[in-house]
Amino acid sequence: MPKYRINANNKMGTSDLYHRRLLYRFFALSFDTGPIIQGPGIKDYWSFENYFYGKVDANFIPVMPNIQNLVQVEGQSGNVLMFDFVAESFEKFKSFFTMPLKFGKIEDGTPISRPKPTRAFDNTLLKYQNHLMSFVDKYNDFLFSTVKSKEINEPKKYIREFFKYYFSSNENILRSSYYMSPSHSGLSSGLSIEIANLDPSNDKQKMEMIESNNFGFYQQAAINSGFLIDKNIPWRLNIDLKSPIIVEKYSDISVTGIPFVTDIFSKYFSKVHRGESLELIESLFYGYRNFYERLPTKGMYASGPGSEPLLAPEVECGDSPLPPPSEGIISSAFNSMYWIGKYIEMKNKESGTPYNAQEIEMIKRNTFSASTNTEDYINKKFRMPWIHAGSTVYERLRKEFQENDDFPLDNFSDYVKMVVQNSINSIY
Repeated sequence: MPKYRINANNKMGTSDLYHRRLLYRFFALSFDTGPIIQGPGIKDYWSFENYFYGKVDANFIPVMPNIQNLVQVEGQSGNVLMFDFVAESFEKFKSFFTMPLKFGKIEDGTPISRPKPTRAFDNTLLKYQNHLMSFVDKYNDFLFSTVKSKEINEPKKYIREFFKYYFSSNENILRSSYYMSPSHSGLSSGLSIEIANLDPSNDKQKMEMIESNNFGFYQQAAINSGFLIDKNIPWRLNIDLKSPIIVEKYSDISVTGIPFVTDIFSKYFSKVHRGESLELIESLFYGYRNFYERLPTKGMYASGPGSEPLLAPEVECGDSPLPPPSEGIISSAFNSMYWIGKYIEMKNKESGTPYNAQEIEMIKRNTFSASTNTEDYINKKFRMPWIHAGSTVYERLRKEFQENDDFPLDNFSDYVKMVVQNSINSIY
């Protein structure tokens, strides 16, 4: 049993909760020893770099699973989804429990007696699309709560006002930002399985599992089938992409020369940023259509050049009739350079503004002349915003090493990049 009573939950006061969370972090696995952050087969997925497990590839580029590669596995309450090699590994994991349970070597009646999934793949894409549509709906509500709705008489005006509203807000709406946020579930990757329906904010429930008689066996079964136990959600298993068991069975590196982790993210995942600029334009069409439907003057004008009013236009809604929604009305309102420029500005805002206005204009010019995929080129510029001067990580490291007289700061930016990259390498 650990040296301290560990029972934090979200109902506690802020100060008490903070200190009790520290007890779990350092002593949940200690069992009468000094502090232990991680143990064999157990990993702390709430530390900075590990938090992004399954959300980014080995180059820290946000990814999302290719849903067509998921397979169904029987769960406790219906089927759940995961990747095929994860499903095979879980079958192996379950098999370890059969004989020990039969001969009384492990206890029955616990979540780690007859393991069966309660949750696995969680579709973040649907949640993101709802998030994006919700923001556009709020924009339309804003227009109708002010005189702005009466000023919009063309799609260009609708789009310009949208970007004014967006850049004055604190919200992030790009898919790549959403997938890196806390809204993006750790179960969204297809690489993870939960075998109990418990509360990850309740340390007492976690400790009951860790202190159970079966936990040591559970730990060994996870290691021997290629999984790592999430220390902060001990009923969650994450496939270990560097486990010798997994690599030996599934890697083709001897044939392809491609490292296993790289191969997995190439075959089973797609880059989140690809198509997100088009998705933004589609969301604006959704908003424009809904805005048009809410207009009190809707239908008072016939569509088409030279059309005459069908009813007397004794209304205040712009100087001329707003054209009805039609295919391409938003995307064709501005040229591609405008849309690319706005996308770059949005990336800068949602990355914490690592670039000033002059640098953004330079990125725009370089993007217009780049021969590579436009979205790939842009996102490469914003891949790791915390390596820039002014970011929290950068300034924290600078402060630490300014206090060390032996450390030269002339190549400090390169040092920050190395520290960050080493952290990324530890994810998988």
